Amino acid sequence: MLSIDAWLDEKPYKELYDGAVHEKVGPQRAHALVSRAIIVLLDAWGGGFGEVGPEWRVYLSEGTTLVPDVAFFSDVRLSTLSELEREKPPFAPDIVVEVRSPQDCENCIERKTALYLAHGAILVLNVDPQTRTVRISSQDGEQVLQAGETIEDGAFPDLHIAVNEIFAPLDRRGA
Repeated sequence: MLSIDAWLDEKPYKELYDGAVHEKVGPQRAHALVSRAIIVLLDAWGGGFGEVGPEWRVYLSEGTTLVPDVAFFSDVRLSTLSELEREKPPFAPDIVVEVRSPQDCENCIERKTALYLAHGAILVLNVDPQTRTVRISSQDGEQVLQAGETIEDGAFPDLHIAVNEIFAPLDRRGA
C-alpha cells in the first residue's frame, strides 16, 4: 500500500488544497522549454544565496500541498529547516513560478497564487507561453509584463530578468 506522500508524488503529480485533489497538468514542449529557461535565469541570479529547482513539493498547511513548476528558496529560509524538511519545505518558496499550460483553469491559478502568498512567497510568477506574458503577484498587488519588459521587485534588488529571455527558447525553431 502506498503512503499518501508516495501517491502524491506519482506522475501526474497531485496537489491538495481546499479539500480536493488536483492533478497537475501534463507539461508539453513550450512548458518544458520555458521552465528550463526560468531555472537557468533564476540560478544565474540567486544560485549563490539560494536554491532553484523544478517541481519541488511544499507543504503549506494541514491538507495543503503544492508542487510549483519552479521554486527559489533563499539559503536563509532553508537554513531554519532540518535536512529532511528541506526535501519538502513547510512553507512556500521565496519565488514561485507556475508555467501555464493551455488546460490550466484560471480559478485554480488564482487560488494557488493566493495560497503561495499567504504561506510566505514573496513573488509568484505566472508565466504564459501562449501570450508570452508574466503576471507577477506579491503582497503589493499584481502586474502583467510583456516582451521588452523586465521582472524586478524591491524585495530582490538585484533581480532583473527580461521577459524576452524567458521565452527566447520558443523562438529557436518557432513557437
